[in-house]
Amino acid sequence: MRSPRHPRLIATAALACAAFAAPAPAQDGSTPPPAVLSPPTPGKPDEPPVVMNYLTMLIILSAAIGANMIPSKRGHQD
Repeated sequence: MRSPRHPRLIATAALACAAFAAPAPAQDGSTPPPAVLSPPTPGKPDEPPVVMNYLTMLIILSAAIGANMIPSKRGHQD
């Protein structure tokens, strides 16, 4: 038996026939209309923790000032 000369052409024709033979499920007409989408509504933002923010700032500032208050240990050769 002799093989066909153009196997890609035959395969393409077979796929085209198969694609046009079966109707797509979206073409039956019974699909409902798409729902209307709306963006989410933002809620009320939470109050920031004022006391914790001030306490954190106080700790950081006191650590920086405390580190600068430590005397440097320089010798007589500096």
